[in-house]
Amino acid sequence: MKNIKIKLAILSCSLVISSSLVADATLPPPIQDVVKMEKMAGPAGAFTTKESFPKDYFLMPKNLPYLVGMTLYDNSSAKLNLSKEQIDAILKIKEELLSKATEKALIIKKLELAMMQEIGLKYKSKKIKELYPTVDKIAKLRAELTKMHLVCIEKVKAVLTPAQFEEMLDYGVVNMF
Repeated sequence: MKNIKIKLAILSCSLVISSSLVADATLPPPIQDVVKMEKMAGPAGAFTTKESFPKDYFLMPKNLPYLVGMTLYDNSSAKLNLSKEQIDAILKIKEELLSKATEKALIIKKLELAMMQEIGLKYKSKKIKELYPTVDKIAKLRAELTKMHLVCIEKVKAVLTPAQFEEMLDYGVVNMF
């Protein structure tokens, strides 16, 4: 019983400490945007466990930062002290990217699902070499989508001051070492 009380005391102290260390987000999470993206994307493919649309359709979905999210919605983003003008500028960048990115990601997804139907769900399917042009088209579209992401990164960086960018890196970079 004594061990349980000690463990509970330690747990409650750590919760108080950790909750005081957590900052606030600049804006609340855009739940409506997530729901809209899920609806727009439609069902995931038969071999997909979880889809993050449109991010999963970038050429490099894991190793580039998502600066819109890091600056506006991260739990520590309030530390940036963004001005209203900066927030509005980043929201405009987000709106521009999302409209273009979702269109391109939907094309990629449609091509990938068609290929999945052909090769993954049929025992007898086209010869693999017949699918190579589609693979090349998907690769080209993913590269274009990633270039759009790079432009977005560049635009968001231009909105931030060097000090804000460094602060964002302090809270935003994980698993660096």
